[in-house]
Amino acid sequence: MSPEASASEWESEATKEIRFLYDTYGQRKAMGQAASSPKLPHYFLQRCFLEDNDLLVILNTKRCRYRCPFCNLPAKSSQTMIAAADIIDQFLYVCREVRHSLSVIDRVTLSNEGSVLDEDTLPKEALRVIISCISEIRSARCVVLETRLEFVRPDEVKQLTAGLHRLHTDILTGFETRDGTIREHVLAKGESIQEFEAGLDAVRAAGCSLTAFVLFKPDPRMTDRDAVAEADRSIKYLQRECTAREISLTIRLNPMYRAAGTPWEKLALTKGGFLPPRLTDVLDVAERARQSGLRIYVGLSSEGLAGTDGTYMAREDFSRELLRRAVRFNTPGGSV
Repeated sequence: MSPEASASEWESEATKEIRFLYDTYGQRKAMGQAASSPKLPHYFLQRCFLEDNDLLVILNTKRCRYRCPFCNLPAKSSQTMIAAADIIDQFLYVCREVRHSLSVIDRVTLSNEGSVLDEDTLPKEALRVIISCISEIRSARCVVLETRLEFVRPDEVKQLTAGLHRLHTDILTGFETRDGTIREHVLAKGESIQEFEAGLDAVRAAGCSLTAFVLFKPDPRMTDRDAVAEADRSIKYLQRECTAREISLTIRLNPMYRAAGTPWEKLALTKGGFLPPRLTDVLDVAERARQSGLRIYVGLSSEGLAGTDGTYMAREDFSRELLRRAVRFNTPGGSV
C-alpha cells in the first residue's frame, strides 16, 4: 500500500483484497469446474461439518460408471483411468495448500464424484497410500469414504485401514429417498431398497459408521407438503435400519436443485410448475430429526451446477437471515 494513501484508502484496498481471498479460496470458491491437470484435484475445501473441522477433497479420477439422471457431477471427470501416482500427487497438493492448518483437521472426506471404493475408477493402491498419509495428520480421527454401498466389501475396507487404529472410517453414500418408485423411475438409482439394506449389512461388518445423503423433493412434481412427508419417511427409515444394525448414522439433508443439462432438469421443465424446495421446510425437517437424537446437517451448496433460479434461493421464503439460520444449524450446538 502506498504510504501517501489516506486511512480510508488503506481500508478500502485491504478489505477488497480480503473479500477476494475469501471468495476465491473460502466457502464461495468455484466448485463445478474440472481440474486443469491429472495431478490436481477437482476441488478441496477446509470446512466446518457439525462439530468437526473437515478437509473435503474431491479427487480427479476416471468418471463414475453410473449416469444418474439427477447428477451432472461426473461429466467433468476423465473417461480414462488416471494413474495412481497422479492421484497421490493430487492429495499431496491439497496438503501443501492447507499446510498451516494441518494440525487442526479432525477428519478428511475423500470423494471423486462417484465411488472411491470402485477400483475401476480409483486404483486401490492410490487410495491405500492416501489413507496412510491421512494417518500422519495427527489430529485427524476419521476418514470419510464416499461410495455406493455395493463397493463396500468388509474385508477390503479393513485391509485399507489395517493398523490405523486411531482413524475411524465413515462411509458416505447417496441414499436419496425411501420411495421405490422415485428411486427407480425418477432418479434411476440402479439400487433397490433390498440392495441398499445388503449394503448396510456390509457397512456394519466393516465396522464403519454411515453418513447418508437424503434429497429433499427428489421428484420435481412433488408439492412442498409431499416433499416434507417424504423426507421425514426417508430419515425415519434410515434411523430405524441403522439402529437395528448398531450403525452410527449421520444424515446430510440436501435440498434438490435443478442441475443444468440433466434429464432430471428436463423432467422438471417439461412437466411445468416445478418449485425448488423451501429452505424453511428443509430446516423444519432437520430440526425434527435432530430432536429425535440424529446427527444431521443441511446441505446448502448447489455444487456449481445450478443457477439460483433452480435452487431454494428462488423461493419466496428465502432471505439472508434464513440462510444464516441454516448455517447456525450446521454449527456445533446450533438450532433453528
